[in-house]
Amino acid sequence: MTTIIENKDLNLKLMCKMLFENMGYNTHYEIQLRNKSYINSYKTHDVSDIDVYGYKFNSDLSFSTVGAECKSGETNALEELFKFHGIVDYYKIDQGYLIKTKIHQNAREIALKNKFRCFTEAEIRRLLLGLEIDVDKRLKIENAKYHKVNNNLKYFKKRNDKIVEYITLDYWNKETWRNIHNVIHRIQAPLNTEIFREGVITIEDKFFFYYLLELFSFLVLKILSEAMNLNYSDVDSAIGTSLYGGAESLNERRRLHDIANHLTKENLNFEPQWHIHFVNISSRFSQHSLAAALIPNLIQDIYQNCFYENKIKINPVILKKYPDLTRKFTQDLMQFLIRNCRVDNTIFEDFMNI
Repeated sequence: MTTIIENKDLNLKLMCKMLFENMGYNTHYEIQLRNKSYINSYKTHDVSDIDVYGYKFNSDLSFSTVGAECKSGETNALEELFKFHGIVDYYKIDQGYLIKTKIHQNAREIALKNKFRCFTEAEIRRLLLGLEIDVDKRLKIENAKYHKVNNNLKYFKKRNDKIVEYITLDYWNKETWRNIHNVIHRIQAPLNTEIFREGVITIEDKFFFYYLLELFSFLVLKILSEAMNLNYSDVDSAIGTSLYGGAESLNERRRLHDIANHLTKENLNFEPQWHIHFVNISSRFSQHSLAAALIPNLIQDIYQNCFYENKIKINPVILKKYPDLTRKFTQDLMQFLIRNCRVDNTIFEDFMNI
């Protein structure tokens, strides 16, 4: 007998996602937070989660984040608020939200003093209606999108469990520069190239790589945002520095690399083969920051709204929402993965052929 686990908070999460999306954020559900310890052995611990997480890049490529705790039930609002306040502080979220069936006034007073936003289920529904959103209709659509993502991740986990485990767990808990190297390494892994060698690319495979592309674009823009702040006048050099965690980390890694080359009597390059290509496209993005800022939004729009049961249909209405340069930059990222990570051309052919 199969046990069905009911997600009692799902409607609250879906409505919160509608709100964040209306505010211009890209959204992800149920972000797992973890930390590490070493007492006799190295261990990973699950800390908590963020029910709905949103991020967006501004026209100067600075970025902001929102996060929400969504809970059914009419009690314990204050305790849940304090708990999530710690998560918001730990994860450096710019704006926290508590969405709950009922929220007592004492919790609201504490939330106000801590710059939190609180909405009951009835209140967020009223808010969405004021934004001219047909809530009941959208709930059905968002529910289907939610399950589509989860089902696709389950499907691809059978193909390559390591990359799915990484993007659902480690990805959200590591520094951006480490994530860049790790994601590229995992896409280059033999398990993926074996999938491509099979010669049969399914619609589910394509969906997964569009989902992965959005996560990758988030990392690229975060690195670029940091580099522009570090030295926009010499952004190419700053990108190279940010790719290794800053000046001190870069210097130490170069020193260790030189020692290793000396001991092995080899002359290996410090930068990976993809380094120059990465710097080049990031540099181009920095010259047109508004168009670049919308890349993740376009990609998420595509995999949420253009994938059907057995085909991809890129809706022209969606493309018209974005500058032509955003589309071109998205294609540049696709070419980066094809060229440097051996991703099969057919994965992105529907978008590349526009």
